[in-house]
Amino acid sequence: MSDPVFVAFATQKGGAGKSTLTTLVASYLYYVEGVEVAAMDCDSTQHSLNVYREHDLLVTKENPFLKRAMRRFYEKFRKRPYKILLVHPSEAYKVAQQHIDEGNTPAVVFFDITGTINDRATVNLIANMDYVFVPITTETGEMASSITFANHVNNRMITTGETHIKGLHLIWNKIRTREKTRLCEIIDRYIAKLGLDSLDTVLVKSDKFEKDGHEIGNSGVFRSTLLPPDKRLLKGSNLPELVAEIRKIINV
Repeated sequence: MSDPVFVAFATQKGGAGKSTLTTLVASYLYYVEGVEVAAMDCDSTQHSLNVYREHDLLVTKENPFLKRAMRRFYEKFRKRPYKILLVHPSEAYKVAQQHIDEGNTPAVVFFDITGTINDRATVNLIANMDYVFVPITTETGEMASSITFANHVNNRMITTGETHIKGLHLIWNKIRTREKTRLCEIIDRYIAKLGLDSLDTVLVKSDKFEKDGHEIGNSGVFRSTLLPPDKRLLKGSNLPELVAEIRKIINV
């Protein structure tokens, strides 16, 4: 088996959607496309992935509709949920390697990373990634932060040739249409001058991306660490297209 690909969804400012993207892509690959994955929750300030997992466990236990959906899915899937490991950035790479050495065989290990680009532990962790994806939105502060972060990683890390990073790409998130807006296109031209690029696929702005279920009700889930996204909610989301584009880039 080839070595696992290490993929980070990373930003230095909250709100752009890195944890949601990590969950959506990891869950789609694992539960829909059958790709073995593991997830490293490196956001030591809030551990969002673990919060999602705990919420998923609660609602699939308490909500009869989701409990039935869970049972039906795993009767066919016949595998356990993918592993989410809580780690500090300084330990994340070592823990991921230990997870693999213990006999686990993920094709992709996802790292949910946040923190200042001046933090040595975070910089060292990013340097050990194969691919880095940076979510970017059209909100002014989040946009500026994402571009600054990506530019720093590109100029001070990738161009030195002293990291493992094979590629860095921005992902337009929370866009009001399924295609890039004029503002996105303008920013794309700007970041191209910095030696950066964004993926062709954008994720639309929709409440469905945070639809993770409640203890009552008959609604399906979209963002879940335990279940695939509800097929009815996939329509118009661009998630399958995004996963396909990412798979092509990381060659999985």
